[in-house]
Amino acid sequence: MNKKITLSTLFFFLVLTILTVPALAISYAETETVDVGTATSIATAQPTEEATPTVTPTPTETQEYLIRIGNYMFIPVGDKVIKVGDTVKWRNFEDTKQSRYLVNENGIWEEEQYLPYMRSVSYTFNETGVYTFYLKGRDEKKMNITVVSVPISSPAQPLTLYEVLGAINATGTTFKATSIDNPAVLYYDLEDRDGYGSITFPLYDNLSIPYGKLNYTTIPWGNYIGWGGSKYAVIYSSSSEWIITKKLVDEDQDDDYLLRVGESLFLPGGWSIKPLEIDVNESEACMSISKDGVEVDSKFVTLGVYFINATYLGGPQESEIMNFTVETVFAGFNTNLVKINNIDLISKDILEIKNNDTNLYDGYVIKTSNNQINILNDIDIPLSKGNAKNIISDLFSVRVNEAGDMAGLIKKITEPGIYDIVGATNASTGTMLKAMSADNPAVLYYDLEDKVGYESIGLPFYSNLSVPVGEMNYTTIPWGQNIAWGSSKYAVVYSTASEWIITKKLIDEDSNDDYFLRVGNTLVLPGGWSITALEIDVDGSEVWMSISKDDEEVDNEVVTEGGYFIYKTDLGGPQESEVMNFTVETVFAGMNCNIVKINNMDLISTDVLDLVNNDATLYDGYIVKTYPDQLSLINNDDIELSKGNVINIIGDLFALKVNEAGNLGALVKEVEVDEYVPLIKYILKDGKILEGDGYQINNYFVEVSDIILFSGDLMPEVTIYQLNSDGSYDELTTSTTLVDDKRRVKYQNGLIEILVQEKNLTSQYTIVDITASGFTVEYKKYVSGGVSNAQYYTSGHSPYSYTMTLLQGWNLVSTPIIPDYPDVDTIFGSNEDVLIPVYTWSTTNKQYYEVSEIELGKGYWVLALNDTQVIFSGTPYFG
Repeated sequence: MNKKITLSTLFFFLVLTILTVPALAISYAETETVDVGTATSIATAQPTEEATPTVTPTPTETQEYLIRIGNYMFIPVGDKVIKVGDTVKWRNFEDTKQSRYLVNENGIWEEEQYLPYMRSVSYTFNETGVYTFYLKGRDEKKMNITVVSVPISSPAQPLTLYEVLGAINATGTTFKATSIDNPAVLYYDLEDRDGYGSITFPLYDNLSIPYGKLNYTTIPWGNYIGWGGSKYAVIYSSSSEWIITKKLVDEDQDDDYLLRVGESLFLPGGWSIKPLEIDVNESEACMSISKDGVEVDSKFVTLGVYFINATYLGGPQESEIMNFTVETVFAGFNTNLVKINNIDLISKDILEIKNNDTNLYDGYVIKTSNNQINILNDIDIPLSKGNAKNIISDLFSVRVNEAGDMAGLIKKITEPGIYDIVGATNASTGTMLKAMSADNPAVLYYDLEDKVGYESIGLPFYSNLSVPVGEMNYTTIPWGQNIAWGSSKYAVVYSTASEWIITKKLIDEDSNDDYFLRVGNTLVLPGGWSITALEIDVDGSEVWMSISKDDEEVDNEVVTEGGYFIYKTDLGGPQESEVMNFTVETVFAGMNCNIVKINNMDLISTDVLDLVNNDATLYDGYIVKTYPDQLSLINNDDIELSKGNVINIIGDLFALKVNEAGNLGALVKEVEVDEYVPLIKYILKDGKILEGDGYQINNYFVEVSDIILFSGDLMPEVTIYQLNSDGSYDELTTSTTLVDDKRRVKYQNGLIEILVQEKNLTSQYTIVDITASGFTVEYKKYVSGGVSNAQYYTSGHSPYSYTMTLLQGWNLVSTPIIPDYPDVDTIFGSNEDVLIPVYTWSTTNKQYYEVSEIELGKGYWVLALNDTQVIFSGTPYFG
């Protein structure tokens, strides 16, 4: 690790010296490196005058995008969105050096554009609209360029890890949500009982919200205001203009942090707090705060006094960005400690809101007054069946079910962690807290697709925080053979007036949820269940399927193509219950592999819940009441709540949270959101996909072991091998599924997942997505001729790659490895966020030059339109 730091640090100073001391040359001859990693480049929004290549525009002005033409297609593939004034350049990079003709359907050129090898044509788009392009002879492969009139946000939308359904239009065509009634999606502070936001819009049959019919209103309290689902600080307000900024930390004296001297406490937004030293009298501490690793302020603070950092954010006076209390300092023998609390932190990125502004949120107009802010749509907003759509940029999201007859306001959780989803409160009902599925789908079960879910819970909220015997009532009503239980879907195994048997629904899928199983491979399911295709008959019309529970076979049977596999067992009902069933849709016998496609999977747990009338033992402190058409639970003991705490009720079916003041309660649901490792897309091979083709990815090797013709498509079967240090390899046990017409092959321990798409007969390339856990996918290289060639890449030292991090603006960069393919177009050309050409500085002529290749030991200026990364492989320099 020290060698890596030494190399990147040394090279930074050497390259920087090129630009200031012309007589100095750079050489790596005396520097040894063994480990190569990710280096951070130097970036500014615009280079200084000395370092700015004057021939290239800055990213604060209009932008230029490069589209490569190769293998008779546009690269990168897919459509593009740009803004008015941007320029697109098409350049011919055909390996065959053939000429191409570029055609536009909108008539921007009088004739098709002739592009010989390495020649380019550019066009600046000065009007909004959708422009369609294709290559002559490939009319079916079209690219649409959408030109918009507003700046395009550079950061990609964060990935949704969990979706909270906060409010629905269960009562008709009008959708309305408020902070008090729907705190899961609109900001509401349970402690201070503040938050005054509302959103309304109609949901018509055509799924279009007409002009002016969407209204979002938010009202401030004190110096704060709700904005979307977050708390903001008000910096300035008048009838015509507001300045607000997001509240990042809002804690009190009970939120303590004990820090060692020299230890940093990291806060949201790139901020951190570090105690530097304490005085000998233990009465004060020198505290430092930093933003993005750069110190912003430091000062000595006496015990019990606030550390305050303030700056101008556009208001009439300075705004407090951060403040906290230094409560205690302690000088020990080996460690000095500082205890802080009461941290308050706001963002320095302000939101300026002006009356009648239509630029802040495209398609919306802002209305301001002295005491509230409104946002109205000034265009029609189209929604679509089965999809979620962001509204008011990304302040809110609306999901419409597949039938198009119901919509829900949803909250997208994009960061891993444990979240308390707040549902119903007694804020609007006084002493009674009551929740129903249709009104509180965030904490009670409701299916937006099927419009079902009939749970309700009610209890009084008295000042002594005690719920008397018999005053809490939970009721749930079935639909068909299903019922909600504790916010989850259950199957009804048996029901009478005096007894019900129910069990949890583990999988509930339809014909669109397909899984492809290679014979011998296993599909792992929830609850310890799995499905294995054992073998198929010679005609390919039947398959022998096996299902297991906790690795022990439960059942096996032969299923004809188009038939059902059904497993039943006795769960206590009058007849056996279907625990698992699925459809065997297709059976295919290939040359080297046999494949089975299954769907329509349904799976319930075999762990049943037996509910008997008047049973007081199932849930301690509660009695079960059964009826022919519903189930109820009533408390037969007092339920004691407490200030500032969360109390489980009915076992752990539900939870109640009481604020510190003890004057407000809420039904809450704890959700644990796991971290997601993003998919990294690679185009691994340009050209026809062949059996025996292979791809090297770190110490994994992927081989296209077989290509079969299936339903008119070419379906590559892939096998994953783990490469050993001696160059040998071991085949890994995998499972195969098909998701959105993409074949997914996953190594069973979850380390690597390969996603192969574009498998049709005319496909010219393969895209493989790698989901990696525990390591970074850095190396990729195409191997022709099968898995035996893997030894070439594992002999000697391991393959290396370099991740070049580019920030928006000009970047001074270098490479610590010798690139395998050093030409600029290969390294940067496929990244649409990098603007070619690349420049270097001549110390002899004192000017900038375009370069065609990247070399070890030189510095380069690269212009990035957005924050991005460029990864390329190469050989380390060992001196």
